Amino acid sequence: MTHRHSGCPLCGGQLTALDLLNACDELADASLGILSARCPYCQGRLEIHPAAGRIEIGYIVGQRFDVAFSLDCAGLEVLADAGDGSLRLRMPEKGWEFREE
Repeated sequence: MTHRHSGCPLCGGQLTALDLLNACDELADASLGILSARCPYCQGRLEIHPAAGRIEIGYIVGQRFDVAFSLDCAGLEVLADAGDGSLRLRMPEKGWEFREE
């Protein structure tokens, strides 16, 4: 299911895809391309899988990512580099880079 806005699955706070990307603070799993974020409302942890034009919110289960829901994110590009364990995201107005620690 794809939405434009959604409530945080933990507290119900209204978040856009850009809000969630801005809340990302670490690369949770480089091989799966999963980011970890804190909800700006409740500070609860969320796992996010960015993909071209959308983000998926869900949970890492073993070696796979189970998607709970998706949000449209127009213009999002995902650039993964398995060689250096980094994940770069780019939108027309902003960019992010995450590295394994």
